[in-house]
Amino acid sequence: MPGRLLSRQNRIEVKELVGQKTVLERSTTDRYFNLIEHAADGIAILQNGVFKLVNSALVRMSGHDREELLGMPFIRLLTPECQNSVMARYQARLAGKEVPSIYEIKAATRDGGVRDIEINAALTEYEGRPADEVIIRDITERKQTEEALRKSEEKYRVLLTNLPQKIFHKDRDSIYVACNDNYARDLKINADEIIGKKDYDFFPKELAEKYRADDRRIVESGRTEDIEERYVQDGQEQIVRTVKTPIKDENGNVIGILGVFSDITECKRAEEREKQLQHELNVASRLASIGEMASGIAHEINNPLTGVIGFSQLLMSRDIPDDMRDDLQVINDEAQRVAKIVGSLLTFAHQREPMREYVDINDITSKVLELRSYHMKVSNIQVVTQLAPDLPPTMADGNQLQQVFLNIILNAEQEMIKAHNRGKLSVKTEKIGSSIRVSFADNGHGISKENLDKIFNPFFTTGDVGNGTGLGLSICHGIVTAHNGRIYAESELGKGATFVVELPIVADTRQMEKPQVIEEEPLRKRAKVLVVDDEKAILDFLKRLLAEQGYDVETVNQANTALQKLRTKRYDLILLDIKLPLILLDIKLPGMSGIELYHHIETIDPALLKKVMFITGDVMETTTRDFLSKTEASYISKPFDSEQLKRDINRILTECA
Repeated sequence: MPGRLLSRQNRIEVKELVGQKTVLERSTTDRYFNLIEHAADGIAILQNGVFKLVNSALVRMSGHDREELLGMPFIRLLTPECQNSVMARYQARLAGKEVPSIYEIKAATRDGGVRDIEINAALTEYEGRPADEVIIRDITERKQTEEALRKSEEKYRVLLTNLPQKIFHKDRDSIYVACNDNYARDLKINADEIIGKKDYDFFPKELAEKYRADDRRIVESGRTEDIEERYVQDGQEQIVRTVKTPIKDENGNVIGILGVFSDITECKRAEEREKQLQHELNVASRLASIGEMASGIAHEINNPLTGVIGFSQLLMSRDIPDDMRDDLQVINDEAQRVAKIVGSLLTFAHQREPMREYVDINDITSKVLELRSYHMKVSNIQVVTQLAPDLPPTMADGNQLQQVFLNIILNAEQEMIKAHNRGKLSVKTEKIGSSIRVSFADNGHGISKENLDKIFNPFFTTGDVGNGTGLGLSICHGIVTAHNGRIYAESELGKGATFVVELPIVADTRQMEKPQVIEEEPLRKRAKVLVVDDEKAILDFLKRLLAEQGYDVETVNQANTALQKLRTKRYDLILLDIKLPLILLDIKLPGMSGIELYHHIETIDPALLKKVMFITGDVMETTTRDFLSKTEASYISKPFDSEQLKRDINRILTECA
């Protein structure tokens, strides 16, 4: 150690330096002097705090000449704030106290600069008297580097602390080296307490073993891995992403693992929500297309149905044998059944804006059950209904409620078929206080207690991908909530499930006008009626039916021909098909729609508009609904009942008389 070159063990009399010993002694002195003189650190001998011997390094370090240093007190090389500290240290040593031999202080150079120095002091003798040997090392650059590192570490510590991610550092044996505050906070410890710990100290054994296996794989492969996991914390599912990167030394050997742990629950839910919305958009688009197709199909089916029902009723009104009457009744009943199916198809296929109107919940429930009756029958599902006969009407969107009921019934069907390949569905409506309650009870598997509170959550499902209608229970919940009602489920595993929809009884803010009861008057035999329809069977039926009632009936199958007649003749009633022209092979038939003809009639004589009764095969079609709502025109839907048609015609003729 250079500071001990002039210690007791190697002490050399000062007079050796002035040539008073032998040549051998002089040679040894020169050798040691050269070592001291060429040392990189400053070396000096102090006696009573005054320099007695200095080497060249100390001369350069201080900026003073050698002659200036010799005889100068050591503290004159120090900054003022350090001088008192050194004097206190010196006095403590004189008092016999143990004082550290190595310490750091600041030195003042001759040009006014300040340097950080490290002092390493030891006791010795000089010229027979006690002295201090000191090694003075310039540590200015080291301190600057340390300060820069400290500031850099502080900067990165602040950065890591404020990052939303949780960051950790492990060695190759999965022992924690460090982590940021976010990661430590999840483990409920301080960041410095993690050092030396393993995952087994914080996580369940199964999870810790998985993390250990992940670490081992990364250490062996030397590759970064992006790991996504789902787990339950405080009863809530969390989705996390951990990117683990191997830390390598200069030789490429893996010496540790850097992990960045992120909670991506909301991000994943947003992705799932976007997929769900896209799915619903696709479903809505498909339903819109189905609605357009169903509208056209319904019109084409309702036209022949009108003929079948109408002519069968005409025949039954005649004096015919009973067996023939029974056969005709069967024909009429089955045709009416087809008409109901077509009506249900139109109800569920059309997509339209929500609208509030007086609805009969029993009627909506029955229509939904009618729509699914065949499917449930072939699936061995028994349906038991208990519909309250005194159920009051309420303001609601009937189409939306039909969708809710349909979705509940479809879910019940699936559960019962999976459970028993058969089942029993009990449907009940009742008035409870100021609300209407509709309940659907099935005998399927039932719903577990932990899932009962989740079934109305968005994206929650216990079924296979692709099952269902695309209208989830969460959307049903939204529809019912928008009606200021509530929907809930009651269930036990193995005992089936009951879904309950409760709706408030809402009266229209406007007073409902009771339809005026018109006493039937004798039909005027001379009433002139014009029938406009593109179906020959309907024209023939209406002409025969109305002619038997004593009306003077004319029929045309084109709106253009009807317009010509209206310009030259007067009619007491106009029965007009509203359907838009059928487009077939780019040919429009019959050339003008009923709505267009209606507007032409308005230009001829506005008073004639009250004498128009529309015939429509699809009152649910958006254009048709909007037009009828705007004009408040009378209409009757195909296929129509003969007696109802007679009453409606009689009412219009009476009002216009």
